Amino acid sequence: MPNNQLYYMEEPKLKFAFNQSAEDSRDGLTLFGPYEKNSSTIRVGVICTEKGLEYYRSFVCQMNKPIFTNSSGRPFFPGFKSVFGIEWPVEPTATIILSQSDLDTALAITNLKERTYNLVSLYLNAIKKYIEDEESVVDIWYVVVPNAVLTLCRPKSLSGKATYSKKQIETFTSGQISLFPEDNEDLSQYVEMYESDSDFHDQLKARAIYNKIACPIQVMLESTLQFQPKDGSDEYNSDMKAHLAWTHSSSLYYKLGCLPWKLDAVREGVCYVGLVFKKLQDTGKQKGYACSAAQMFLDSGDGVVFRGNIGPWISKNEKTFHLDRTSAKALLSIAIDAYYDKHKSYPKELFIHGRTAFTNDEWNGFQDAANISPTTNLVGVAIREKSGLRLLKDNTDPKSQYGILRGLCLYVDEKSGYLWTKGFIPKTETANHLEVACPLHIEINRGQADIKTVMRDILALTKLNYNACLYGDGLPVTLRFSDKIGDILTAIPDVNWAAKPFKYYI
Repeated sequence: MPNNQLYYMEEPKLKFAFNQSAEDSRDGLTLFGPYEKNSSTIRVGVICTEKGLEYYRSFVCQMNKPIFTNSSGRPFFPGFKSVFGIEWPVEPTATIILSQSDLDTALAITNLKERTYNLVSLYLNAIKKYIEDEESVVDIWYVVVPNAVLTLCRPKSLSGKATYSKKQIETFTSGQISLFPEDNEDLSQYVEMYESDSDFHDQLKARAIYNKIACPIQVMLESTLQFQPKDGSDEYNSDMKAHLAWTHSSSLYYKLGCLPWKLDAVREGVCYVGLVFKKLQDTGKQKGYACSAAQMFLDSGDGVVFRGNIGPWISKNEKTFHLDRTSAKALLSIAIDAYYDKHKSYPKELFIHGRTAFTNDEWNGFQDAANISPTTNLVGVAIREKSGLRLLKDNTDPKSQYGILRGLCLYVDEKSGYLWTKGFIPKTETANHLEVACPLHIEINRGQADIKTVMRDILALTKLNYNACLYGDGLPVTLRFSDKIGDILTAIPDVNWAAKPFKYYI
């Protein structure tokens, strides 16, 4: 097979309503509608200021109308109901109005950890109180925040002096409590505060899952509701408005529990698992530790996230992560059991996607988990984004002025090769990247599989990003959201919740 020849891989197709297929998710939704139908009206809960509610209503009004464009790369948006066939009412089912003064007070807290925690508490406590007091049920909560949150509640935001020193916190966590109970209660809350993440989005989603908020949460900047960039500059042009409308509407539909599309001609019984690692804050006993997790994607296209064990998974050079045998078995066993619960059978093929090669200890653990099903073909695939390989063209023909095509592949040997998931797309007459196209290096590190099949699967998995209605992404969905999922899983301390659908994390 290896002959240094480039091959073009046909673009995978997606399936929509009436079992119709198309290359582009936007074409398929426009022509045929979503793969899974939802016949009910959307029940939206909105928590915001008075001004934020005005922005939300205006946003929904625009989303319900066509948005015309002049670009094949940014196709026109027909309107939410025209695409998905369901009503998105301008008036929310549930509305919680926060006072601007309460927001300003929370944002004025000088310490970053305290500021983010208190702001999340302001929103989350209001949602919890509404759920306890009211009978209205919602499908999704829109959390509308001012753009100041983007500036003031991120890990690198400015931070002032904390209420309690690091030494006071360490003294308390070591078991040396105060003689006054009220001091202990106060310190206990601050311990949680200081060990939580400083990112408003990640902490809110983590605490919402921990508090068993039953529906997904969508965080929206006020500028986004006005079809403006994050810096609040001039309103988007029609092309960008349509792009935002497509992206947001497909994400919303997926969070309602319905698949907008799925892969066409996918093999029955195939299952993909992407590994997630996130280094924890270097505090106390967990110094140098990382959290592990797995994302499982089925042949249907739906996904579930499982949290694994916390441990010393970071390599000595702190560039790679590896599980020990026991934790590897435990993590994959959760995924396999979940697959069996859904299908009443075990997967025929199980591909584990990671960013680095698997160690012997790690792979032995995965095999231990897969031994419950002797007929399952277990394959480990290492997918690396950054490689030194670049393609240069010496063809001066005016007809060949375009960049590298998406879908080109180079087979190095029977176990590895390069795949260009980024590149020029003839269908849209544009490229899905701004930089020089860099291929993914793909290696079958463990197990047996056909490298062509593995590459074809990975190209197909770049089309399952329901959080962005695109022709194709640069990474397969098994790895695309691994960093963000890791951020949410570690945003609050000492949490080990049950498996949650993928829609709660995006």
